[in-house]
Amino acid sequence: SDAHELMNNLSELEFVILDVRSPGEYSEEHIARAENIDYMSKIFKSEIDKRDRNKKYLVYCRSGHRSSDAVKIMIELGFTDIHNISGGINKWKGEGLPIV
Repeated sequence: SDAHELMNNLSELEFVILDVRSPGEYSEEHIARAENIDYMSKIFKSEIDKRDRNKKYLVYCRSGHRSSDAVKIMIELGFTDIHNISGGINKWKGEGLPIV
C-alpha cells in the first residue's frame, strides 16, 4: 500500500515500475504501467544497465525474492532510488490494489 500511495503522489515521468517476473507471469497480470525485464534472463543485468539512474524505481516480482535480488544488482550498477514492493504482486493483490 505504501508503493501504491507513492505511485499516486508522483508523476509518471518520475518513476518506473519494474516487473522482474517472467514474460509469461507478466502477461497473466501485472501492475499498470509496469515494464517487464525478466530477472532470470541472461540479459537482465545488461538491460538494467541501460536504464536512467536518475529515476525512482518500484521493483516487484511474485513474492519479493527475485525483486530483492534485482535491487541488489541495481545498487551495484549505481542506481540509488529503488524501492522493492515487499511481498510482490501477491501482497499487492491481497491488499486489493489494482492489476491489469
